[in-house]
Amino acid sequence: ASACDHCGLPVPANEASESGERQFCCSGCRTVYHAIHGSGLEAFYRLAKDGSTPVAARTTGRAYEEFGDGDFLACYAQPLPEGLLSIELYLEGVHCASCIWLVERLPHILPGVVHVRLHARRHVAHITWDPTQIDLPTIARRLDSFGYPVHPYRGAEIDRIQKSQDRQHLARIGVAGALAGNVMLLAFALYGGHFSGIYPRYARLIRVTSFLLTVLAVVWPGRVFLRGAWSSLRARSLHMDVPVALALLVGTAWGGFNAFTGQGEVYFESLTAVIFLLLLGRWIQFRQQRVASDAVELLFSLTPTRTRRWDGASFVEVPVAALRTGDKVQVLPSETLPADGVVDGGSSTLNCATLTGESRPVEVGFGDEVFAGTTNLSAPLVL
Repeated sequence: ASACDHCGLPVPANEASESGERQFCCSGCRTVYHAIHGSGLEAFYRLAKDGSTPVAARTTGRAYEEFGDGDFLACYAQPLPEGLLSIELYLEGVHCASCIWLVERLPHILPGVVHVRLHARRHVAHITWDPTQIDLPTIARRLDSFGYPVHPYRGAEIDRIQKSQDRQHLARIGVAGALAGNVMLLAFALYGGHFSGIYPRYARLIRVTSFLLTVLAVVWPGRVFLRGAWSSLRARSLHMDVPVALALLVGTAWGGFNAFTGQGEVYFESLTAVIFLLLLGRWIQFRQQRVASDAVELLFSLTPTRTRRWDGASFVEVPVAALRTGDKVQVLPSETLPADGVVDGGSSTLNCATLTGESRPVEVGFGDEVFAGTTNLSAPLVL
């Protein structure tokens, strides 16, 4: 069988062209091929030959009219200076470097699109555009024509907060590591002096310097534990930060007393190492939680953007962002539930695999609780 001119997969016999024209494995690849060539982006195919895995294109042909709704833009878009808007969209079908190149060429083919940046791992595109020159549905339709169906990404604001938190975590870890390293170097000098001898004034200088560096480690990178402990005590609910903060304060105070009096032992290197290792462990924990959170956000990004709401006379299409508590919505077979709710009319079966991992359909009827992200399988439902 001949290979598809877009994705490189074998062309089925019923799709093969006997006229010697371009061969495509499906109508989606044919549509995407002509859309790419019509936009002057033939270089996409040169990049795609560099070892990427063949994937057949998929287009939906949607009009994406809901993307131009005021409620939708108010929910997902962010205003920028000079009247620009920005939004983050989840793109299906992104799988290689040539996909990134193609998506990020959008400003060159659509006047009014100012900037596009695609995050390859998360398949999330950050798009900035001028609403006076082009509307968001036009941008979404062009991406769809390239084989990347578009969905609103709901985690944009959360991402900005998380990036700020990441910077703060890394700054604390960096400072704590630098201080711990320096205190350990000073501790090696003290240990060496303990066995080979050291002038008392030098020993005192090293102890005091170590104390000052330890105080700095406690009051800056270590203050996250102090704040956590203080909040816990105010709430009268003890948690892990309380013994950590107590150990840091007592250890630093006792070590400082010994450093200035020249008596006893000091363990500043242990205190600073504890701060560094605890911060590192907490950052690793946050990263693992972030991976799980990203998976949930991507799941919710695939829920529908429009639904049919009862307006008193009939069901009319509205953006999901416009739904309010108490609204009645209709969900037809093969559609995804747009929100959590209770069945108010009809009975059907739902595919809940996206939430529970269980592939067996679940029967629901009047009064049953249902959840966003599940798929209606057999009959219309009113929620």
